[in-house]
Amino acid sequence: MSEKVKLYFAAGLAALGVFAYFLIPTSLGTVYPGAALVLALAISGAIFAVSASGRGLWIFFREAYVELLKVVWPSRQDVLRSTAIIIALVIVIALFLWLVDFALLGVVRLVLGGGA
Repeated sequence: MSEKVKLYFAAGLAALGVFAYFLIPTSLGTVYPGAALVLALAISGAIFAVSASGRGLWIFFREAYVELLKVVWPSRQDVLRSTAIIIALVIVIALFLWLVDFALLGVVRLVLGGGA
């Protein structure tokens, strides 16, 4: 089966499952729509998994996991120290911007003759 045909068939089957979920009347029960959706998504997922795109996606996730294992994570103390520094800098910058805003407000009032 062609790769494009597999992908189109998987997408169509997934869409059919979603449509079936909403089109099956609830008078038959709530189990049937959910079962139709789960079954259609499982079959379309299996079809996608055996396609070249699915295998490529699986390889990508596996390689990403291997790279994630190589990451050196900071210690709790390093994270807390960095967080404290960032919070302090945010406060300093906020105070600086407040002072600049206050000064500019005074200049605008002086130029426009707002008094006080």
